[in-house]
Amino acid sequence: MESTGRFNADLRALRSRSYDRCQSCEEQLPRDVAAYAGYAFDGSARYVGACCFSEIHELATHVYWWWEADKRVAPDTALWRYMDLAKFLLLLEEKTLFFSRADKFDDPFEGASGLASREKEWDDFYLDHFRDAVRTPPPGGSPLPDEAVEQNAQRILASFRQIAARDRRTTFVSCWHANSGESEALWRLYCPPGSSGVAIKTTANRLLHALDPSAQIEIGRVQYVDFRKSFAGFHDRIFWKRKSLAHESEVRAVCRGNLSDDWAGLPVLVDLPTLLEQVVPSPFAPAWFQNLLASLVDRFGLKVPIENSELLAQPFF
Repeated sequence: MESTGRFNADLRALRSRSYDRCQSCEEQLPRDVAAYAGYAFDGSARYVGACCFSEIHELATHVYWWWEADKRVAPDTALWRYMDLAKFLLLLEEKTLFFSRADKFDDPFEGASGLASREKEWDDFYLDHFRDAVRTPPPGGSPLPDEAVEQNAQRILASFRQIAARDRRTTFVSCWHANSGESEALWRLYCPPGSSGVAIKTTANRLLHALDPSAQIEIGRVQYVDFRKSFAGFHDRIFWKRKSLAHESEVRAVCRGNLSDDWAGLPVLVDLPTLLEQVVPSPFAPAWFQNLLASLVDRFGLKVPIENSELLAQPFF
């Protein structure tokens, strides 16, 4: 069955919370055997193994799940995004979420495979793998001489490097903080005292269903790794960051594929009533700011609660 590449919001959501189990029969998927994401005869989303492939009427894509880390995000996971007032106004006016190009982030490790000091170790591992693959001919083929094996292995490694560099320029990311409540550290980082900003609250499920269904968006939990001991996964490097940033507790929405590296960012249409569960004014903003926000939200025809920040709560002794 040929893949159509079509993902609606339900299939995106199902894919984000599926990994190594068949959705229909709950069987563990065998390693090195692709799963199938698509639609049943009634149009409902399906993520199944070969065990239940007969349920697939339209195949969206094969899923080589073992190539990637387990980045599952529960649908009801609370997500926060902190921003200044100008960016919030742009969100309301344009009805788009801005996805930044990966190589434009401040973090120099964005999309990295590992530490430069361990580059040779990474190269040697993949070269050994490529040599084995090239040295083993298909049935009926003739083995290549050692010199040709080495040349082909080096060529494949160089191609991997080119892909990694290109991916940083053609991958676009929207970053969210997963937390049941607010983060004082993120308030101070994005909306410091003396400025006026907001935090918008949503859930993983709301985010997936709010985004333009024509955009190929993947949502996943960031993996935090000690690069002194490990490398990022080759196929999902954009979801790996340094362990020193684990406090960010980041979930990111990622758009990649046949996208231009001429763009500094990518605006993606978003349904605001679906996205916005709550808007919270900065606890450092003046008292009149909450009324201004309520007026702005109402002017755009949105029925979204404007909630006081948790940081304004007072203690007793």
